[in-house]
Amino acid sequence: MKSRILPLIISIILPLTGSAAASASRPDRSRHSYDGIDVSHHQGKIDWKEVARNKSIRFVYIKATQGTTIEDEHYDRNIKGARRQGLRCGSYHFLSSSTPIRAQFRHFRKVIRKHRQDLIPMIDVEREGVRGWTRKQVQDSVAAFAGLIRRHYGKKPLIYSQANFYNSHLAPRFNSYFLFLGRYNAVRPSIRGAGHHNIWQFTERGKIRGIRGHVDLDRFMSGTSLADIRL
Repeated sequence: MKSRILPLIISIILPLTGSAAASASRPDRSRHSYDGIDVSHHQGKIDWKEVARNKSIRFVYIKATQGTTIEDEHYDRNIKGARRQGLRCGSYHFLSSSTPIRAQFRHFRKVIRKHRQDLIPMIDVEREGVRGWTRKQVQDSVAAFAGLIRRHYGKKPLIYSQANFYNSHLAPRFNSYFLFLGRYNAVRPSIRGAGHHNIWQFTERGKIRGIRGHVDLDRFMSGTSLADIRL
């Protein structure tokens, strides 16, 4: 009697165990959803026609300038190619502590033609770019650049930073701006002080058709929509 019951119990338990294991290992697809990408020369030559077939991509941010002399080598091709395929595009400037803010803005304005922008401009504020500045210098420089953008383009810019650096150097002074924060794990960013962030760059190793290597994947947060960042 015992020898007949044991195989029966095992035969019932094993399928249940296997099902539980499969369920535990199944990825949460909602965690991998995205609304946009951001690109630079690091992505090489992009096939924008192929990228535009991806219906998840609702916006694209493209690196345009850095400091006072650098224009991203693929910027012109990227902004023309992406918009030609009907993608909504914005451009960003990588802020540098090595040159004056007004000179950086003049360079940005020269490269960024307003009529080719669908989305508000973005300031990319990263630790390595503003190395050597104090927290106050970082904040005052971002505020100055943001003010110049607002006067020329008619709207406040989007501010990008890694979440930790934003909280240590920019919060809470810029919490009223639209914020684009990078954090590469399953835990969404949070900001110090009142307010919320609007776009989460949740991975730098995304893969999509039309781009050979990896690309940043970005997701709207906190009820933000494409209409909120339109220029």
